Amino acid sequence: MSRFICALGMFLAVNAWADTSVDSLTQLLEENRNVEGEFRQVTYNEQGEQVQHSEGVFLLAAPNRFVWDTISPFPQRIISDGKWVTIWDVDLEQATRKPFAGTVGNSPAALLGDSAANVLSHYAVESVGKDSYKLAPNDQEDLFDSLTLSFNDKAISAMSIKDVLGQTTVIEFSNIEAHEGVSEQNFNVDLPESVDVIIEQ
Repeated sequence: MSRFICALGMFLAVNAWADTSVDSLTQLLEENRNVEGEFRQVTYNEQGEQVQHSEGVFLLAAPNRFVWDTISPFPQRIISDGKWVTIWDVDLEQATRKPFAGTVGNSPAALLGDSAANVLSHYAVESVGKDSYKLAPNDQEDLFDSLTLSFNDKAISAMSIKDVLGQTTVIEFSNIEAHEGVSEQNFNVDLPESVDVIIEQ
């Protein structure tokens, strides 16, 4: 009986710790839903070799609106108006438009743009250090094996994503500034007539 009670106590303690981690991360995510700044994104293969690098700027605005603007090495714009997400490869003159509801977990901006309750419902959350959290997807068919979010002075500072193929993408955020609201024009996509648009339902 004493062993059972001890095991039960440990189980409850672990669950209480998990609940605390979820609560802390929820608060941090909600505090970063209306921010803008710069990002640097590097992808490494399974051997740790750099295979991709990009830099740009981003803008987040609740509810579910964002602009993820890659400037180099190739311009790409990912824009959400809260209902639709448009991925525009500028040089290729191609764009894909899909419902926002299907993008959670598929892009850093979607992860940060959606409400914390919606995002965290897809993951098991574990604290891995001061203001750093590891998220493991509940869905075994998810594109990610694990995701780590880090914060500095309550502002998002880094995101690390390990995919099911063994690649790791590290995103570092800088010059983060909070805002109290921005123009809706930021989230309107005005594509040139020369751009081929694919709509995914």
